[in-house]
Amino acid sequence: MKKDTSYFKKILEAEKVKLETELSGISQKNPRNLNDWEAVSSKDKEDDEREPDRNEVADNLEDYEQAFSLNAVIEGRLNDVKRALKEIEDGVYGICSVGGKNHEIEDKRLEANPAAITCIEHKED
Repeated sequence: MKKDTSYFKKILEAEKVKLETELSGISQKNPRNLNDWEAVSSKDKEDDEREPDRNEVADNLEDYEQAFSLNAVIEGRLNDVKRALKEIEDGVYGICSVGGKNHEIEDKRLEANPAAITCIEHKED
């Protein structure tokens, strides 16, 4: 039975906008690959010509490391959401292929994670 995906599509599209907004606060799009986001430090955002002291350098490095970590998590989720939206477009959304045969992912699993790629039984696989 084919799922009515309009509900999940709406949720995924809203999440995509939210994730892109979050990324734009800590990252910038890679000019060579617009599907890739790169973390930026607060120093990259400033236009300051003076020589920073060691504490500022350490703070900027710490800020960058935090942005880099957050960027990886948020960008990973964004890619999952984009994949799920593509699956909706292709008519294959909500299908788990783990366990040797394709079967539907439960609605309650998709409610919890609309970008899920496995059913409840196979979520740890």
